[in-house]
Amino acid sequence: MKVHVYDFRWLDEKTAEFQASAEKKFGRKAVKIGDTLSLENCSNVRCAGSMSREGVWTPCPENASGRAKCDLCKMRERNFVFTAFDGFDRTNISESDLELISGPHVVYLALFDTNIVKVGVTNATRKVLRQLEQGSHGTLFIAETPDGIYARQIETILRKNGIADKVKISQKREFLRPEISKSEGEALLRKTFEDHKKSLSEYEQLKKFLLKRPEFSAWDQWYGLDTIKGSGKGFHDIDLKVGEWVSGTIKVMKGPFLVLETDDEFAALSMKELLGREIDFAPRPAGVHLHEALQGTFF
Repeated sequence: MKVHVYDFRWLDEKTAEFQASAEKKFGRKAVKIGDTLSLENCSNVRCAGSMSREGVWTPCPENASGRAKCDLCKMRERNFVFTAFDGFDRTNISESDLELISGPHVVYLALFDTNIVKVGVTNATRKVLRQLEQGSHGTLFIAETPDGIYARQIETILRKNGIADKVKISQKREFLRPEISKSEGEALLRKTFEDHKKSLSEYEQLKKFLLKRPEFSAWDQWYGLDTIKGSGKGFHDIDLKVGEWVSGTIKVMKGPFLVLETDDEFAALSMKELLGREIDFAPRPAGVHLHEALQGTFF
């Protein structure tokens, strides 16, 4: 059966899931390393609907095409507090919105490659999971705050001082396995923090939340990358066009990316680029079926 993909998200440290609809019914498909998976792209992108805060999915009333989530469905979800709130400007932010970012939060610097570091915030209960779903190489946790408002303020100040707060999928795609050691990554993040924390010197109410000894963690071992290291198989970056499919065993899960092993190669795909598309999960023989032959290897 073909399903219209609404989202792909991590559930815990070992499991992610597809969320999708079919004939106005909503369902989920969990995946983890070691599972066999077949994916065929069956359509162009159209809006996959909206999800209420109570977890109730609603189809897009306009069946809008061209984007995985149209403006109307974005407005229905009211996720502005997660995507646009800077901690200072409360325009269009309600008290019920602010309740969503209540409770302890952490501020972190995430490393994706030697020249790609972003600042971010997350609820303290999602401290580890947030890093895995982003696919960061290593993380330096720099502050702990009593709520998300203070955390957003720290993030905003550091962003205005030159640290990015977003990393594009295309950037993550280029550095699925950065050539940087754990110690090098930690040193780079600590230096980045030291170079930028002076921007908080005038904010006494925020400085007190900075950790005296920021905590570093590396994540490569969580993704399964070591299982394909040194393999003689080709490693290809796959962007499934309509009518193309791939089938194999999941060997790596890193952020929005899955790496599937076939008899001949490894195929890396971004699940976020499948949002809003109709996907057929029907089992197929292991392999990659594209309209054009693969050129070169990813690594």
